Amino acid sequence: MRSLALALVATLAAVSGFAQADPLRASGDDKAFAKLRGITFFFIDVTTSESRAEDADLRSEIRDAMELEMRRANIVPKPVEGLSPEATTPLLTIEVRLDRGLGRYNADVILAVRDNATITRNKEAVLAQSYAQSKRAMGTSEATLNREVKARSRELVQELLAGIKTLK
Repeated sequence: MRSLALALVATLAAVSGFAQADPLRASGDDKAFAKLRGITFFFIDVTTSESRAEDADLRSEIRDAMELEMRRANIVPKPVEGLSPEATTPLLTIEVRLDRGLGRYNADVILAVRDNATITRNKEAVLAQSYAQSKRAMGTSEATLNREVKARSRELVQELLAGIKTLK
């Protein structure tokens, strides 16, 4: 009985150690980043599901934080101002899907990288999504939700840049 208890404790310790390991290395997500090999710049776009005046400030703050993280990683950020989708690749998009209501302050923050790809069937260039990741943000008020959305956006960009850095 005592050996069974010791075996259970050892198993729990091992499982807990695996759960705390670096997620990029443990899950084998290097394949997801392989599609981003050779990228030295990104066009940046931030969208929100609602178009309120307050959301314009949120989009601007997220864009500024993304640019800062990219400059730190020696990746050139470029704005998407009136350019066609074909001219803005690779395109790094942060999409914020807000869910606000009576006592609800939630948002899904989605980071996606889109790039040109050629389909061999018809030789047309299409905008293909080569990387995507999302995180959930929750708050108890409008201010805390905005703070959480900005934090999740920054985390997603940092994870992307760390993945790209492992390719070099």
